[in-house]
Amino acid sequence: MSVHFRRCIHDQDLVQFTLFFIQNRLDFSRRFTLVDAVYHILDNIQNSQIVLVVDSQDKMVGWAHYQYVTKEHEPDPHGEIAYIYSVILKQEYRSSRVFLQGFRYLVEQIRAENSQVKRVQFFAQSENAYLNRLYAKFATIIGEREGDHGHEYMYAADFTKLCDFLWMKKSPQAQAGNE
Repeated sequence: MSVHFRRCIHDQDLVQFTLFFIQNRLDFSRRFTLVDAVYHILDNIQNSQIVLVVDSQDKMVGWAHYQYVTKEHEPDPHGEIAYIYSVILKQEYRSSRVFLQGFRYLVEQIRAENSQVKRVQFFAQSENAYLNRLYAKFATIIGEREGDHGHEYMYAADFTKLCDFLWMKKSPQAQAGNE
C-alpha cells in the first residue's frame, strides 16, 4: 500500500487532521478520551507543524505532529529542538519502508523550515519493546517520566547524525575504521 506525505497548510487539512486524530485517538493512547483529544489539539496546534499521511486516493491514514522548542521546551519557530509529539499510522500501512520514507520526509521538512535545529526529541511508551528497539538504533534515552499515557522514555538524536542514519551515510570515524 502506497502513501505520500504533505504538509498541513490549509484549513481543510487541519479539519481532516482533527477528525482523524479524534477518530484514532486510542492509537495515540488507550487512555485518551474525546475530551483529552480535543484539549491536546487545542493546546498544541497553534505552535505545531503537521504532516498528513495519505493513501493513493488522498484519504488520510496517518499524521506526524511536531513543534520547534528551545532548550527549556518553550515554543519557538527558530528553536534548536524539533520535538515530535506524535506519529500515528493506521495498522495496515505500517511497514519499515513507510517508516523510513515518512521519517525522511519529516526530516527534510524540518531541515527546510528551520536551519537552527540541532536535535530531535520524542517520547515512547516504555512497554512498547518494538519501538524502543527501533528508536535505540538512532536515538538515546535521555530521561523517563510517568506521562499521561503511562511510563515513557524520552529519546534524543543529534539532527545531523539522524540525517546520516536515515540516508545510510557513514560517519568519517566509521569510514576511517573501515579503511
